[in-house]
Amino acid sequence: MWWHLQNLGYVTLLTLDELQHDKFILTLDLRSGYWQVEMDASSKPLTAFVTHKGLFECTVMPFGLTNAPTTFQRLMNIVLAGLKWQCCLVYLDDIIVYSSTFKQHIKDLRKVFLALVGANLTLKASKCNFCRREMKLLWHLITPDGIKPDLGLIATIEKCARPTNIKGVQAFLGLTGYYRRTSP
Repeated sequence: MWWHLQNLGYVTLLTLDELQHDKFILTLDLRSGYWQVEMDASSKPLTAFVTHKGLFECTVMPFGLTNAPTTFQRLMNIVLAGLKWQCCLVYLDDIIVYSSTFKQHIKDLRKVFLALVGANLTLKASKCNFCRREMKLLWHLITPDGIKPDLGLIATIEKCARPTNIKGVQAFLGLTGYYRRTSP
């Protein structure tokens, strides 16, 4: 768990800052993210695998390809160009739409939906959360009153064993330092 916090870095702080003044937040999740991306004809042979029934090639982007996350993120950046950092944030197949008023939230949601429809991407309704006043994101609770630490992780930190060596102290300080900006 320690390395996750170290790798979040500056992007995390930007994301949380962007959301802290917005009253309406929703999360969208794409249905089978990578599988919505069709493989280029010249790339299909590179995905070939052999079974007892013969040779098969992927027609859509499979999970596990080295460049699949980068390719998918690039696709999402292109699809939501002009909307990112204005009314939405995207990480792979997860989209956050945020607005300061309900009226603006509906307008922003429409823009995001039109962009997704234009790219022929579909959502998984059961994993979408609409018009939320609070949400957990990156071990923080985003509320209309600002950003607060996730109490579940605070309880975990309180239960941590006392560090016994330099590496342990550094790891503990890294974990607790993550909440430095939101602690009273």
